[in-house]
Amino acid sequence: MRVKTVQINWHDKQPIFSVDFDHNYDNAQHGGWRFATGGGDNNVRMWRLRSPIERETDPNVPAVEFLASLNRHTAPVNVVRFSPCSSRLASAGDDGVIIIWRQVDDAHLAGRTDQLDDVTGDVETWRPAAMLRGSLADICDLAWSPDGAFVVSASVDNTARIWDARDARCVQVLADHSHYVQGVAWDPRGEFIATQGSDRSLRVYRWVAGSAREVRTGSDVAKLAASHYSMPTSEGRRQRLFHDDNLVSFFRRPSVSPDGRLLATAAGVQRAANGRNVCYVWARDQLRSEPVLRLGGLAKPVVATRWAPCEFEARGETCGDAWVANAPRMMLAVASQSAVSVYDTEVAGRAVGVMDGLHYAAITDLAWTNDGSHLLIVSIDGFASVASLDHSARALPLRRAAPPPEPQSNEQPEPTVVIPAQPVPSKSGSRKRLAPTLLSTL
Repeated sequence: MRVKTVQINWHDKQPIFSVDFDHNYDNAQHGGWRFATGGGDNNVRMWRLRSPIERETDPNVPAVEFLASLNRHTAPVNVVRFSPCSSRLASAGDDGVIIIWRQVDDAHLAGRTDQLDDVTGDVETWRPAAMLRGSLADICDLAWSPDGAFVVSASVDNTARIWDARDARCVQVLADHSHYVQGVAWDPRGEFIATQGSDRSLRVYRWVAGSAREVRTGSDVAKLAASHYSMPTSEGRRQRLFHDDNLVSFFRRPSVSPDGRLLATAAGVQRAANGRNVCYVWARDQLRSEPVLRLGGLAKPVVATRWAPCEFEARGETCGDAWVANAPRMMLAVASQSAVSVYDTEVAGRAVGVMDGLHYAAITDLAWTNDGSHLLIVSIDGFASVASLDHSARALPLRRAAPPPEPQSNEQPEPTVVIPAQPVPSKSGSRKRLAPTLLSTL
């Protein structure tokens, strides 16, 4: 495992709050991997991580290439997520607006001088395909449905909202949390949605709607199936599962494994000798029961979890330490505020790699390439680190759902309501960033 902090001006020295790879990017044609970041400068930016062959051919070329800047948000952008079945991008932040972006050809803008001013110097051109309005509160997290037809958002108004991405309308408001909702995840099988909030709870909703065409505004497309606050201890008492609202973090980002069998959560807490902070993992067939795994030994609270979006070939020998019987081999990255741990589902009880001291400020998000070979880590300090993982097994192809029809309208008008940006954490000018503990050339 090799990791390097990329020293470029990502978001004008402002915090980077989110990152995501486009798993539908044509690697064969363009080379490398395209990804998006959202930052405290109110912008979404597109980048390309060059392939190892490109980096080895010319070591002086930066590992990351700038592609485009998307400048429609009026406040910090807290989350960016690509659709699992197309290259559409959803972004949201403190302005309470979700923007669905799509890439357009330069020929599409020929003769439209009013559209060319803000694309000068960009390699790619992106335009809003839809704007989803309805929540004036800050949005912390997003997740797409497996078919790319719906988006679920997490907001500080204590709600999670399910949106129809095609018709730009809110379908249902999930108002079961009693405090900020800071993370959401959508099951890749399309059967449940998980939300986490600063009310110290995890809630799981079952998707009960039929086909996407049958969904109507105000209808119950998701119903609460399970809630988790605490679990019994060996002393017969109840123990809280998650940190309370005193946890200094914008996010509590859960994630579901690519096969849908495991749900990893953030902000876990326990009473144990090996550390207070933990990542709890639930099994799909036991979502109403206690977690099946505790990934402990973390110095600081977990803020984000992210599964590699692919499965890996199993090791040749029979392994009795697998997390789930008869499950494929998968990789999970768990980000605490200060470090990232990588877990292999065929190795129980410990991380196969730990990256600590990468950033001066708290980590905010993670993203994997579609083949699980690289992991991108972003932080409030305004920098990103790229980890290159040497796998002994080949990544298996992704299973993708059929993409939904494109929205009818190409562009929505500008937002009419402007929400003032919330204060953004800033780093002191008198202190230096910590040097990475595993710094090497990618």
